[in-house]
Amino acid sequence: MKLSISKFPLCGLLMIVALVSSGAGVPNFQGTEAQPPAESVLGVWRGESLCATAAGSCKNEQVVYYIEAIPHKSDVVFIRADKIVDGKAITMGSGPWQYDQARQTLRWEVGQRLWLLIVKSKRMEGALTESGDVVFRRMTLAKDD
Repeated sequence: MKLSISKFPLCGLLMIVALVSSGAGVPNFQGTEAQPPAESVLGVWRGESLCATAAGSCKNEQVVYYIEAIPHKSDVVFIRADKIVDGKAITMGSGPWQYDQARQTLRWEVGQRLWLLIVKSKRMEGALTESGDVVFRRMTLAKDD
């Protein structure tokens, strides 16, 4: 004997509810796309970048870092760094930085220069080191609310 769902509408409805609630027939997309970086690192950060050397070319600066997510990347963020001169923002540079969510660090390496920042809640501290681990700058930033 062949059963037809159309003859037993309540049974058909119960079967559909059971299949949907169990997830049967529904593809699992969990984990197929990188999650965006933690919101704690994204946003506008302000602070100072102070010289850690006596080099004449180094000047203490007030800075603003704009940190944005890069779509489909969980381990990279886009940062634009401005310095404030006479009340005006001057972009020093921008580009992708490595973001290690487990360690809460931001890292950008160019040639023999390494920027390394450590995120501590709404504060960020770090340094620019040059060839041979010579600290050139130290930075302290606070996140805008």
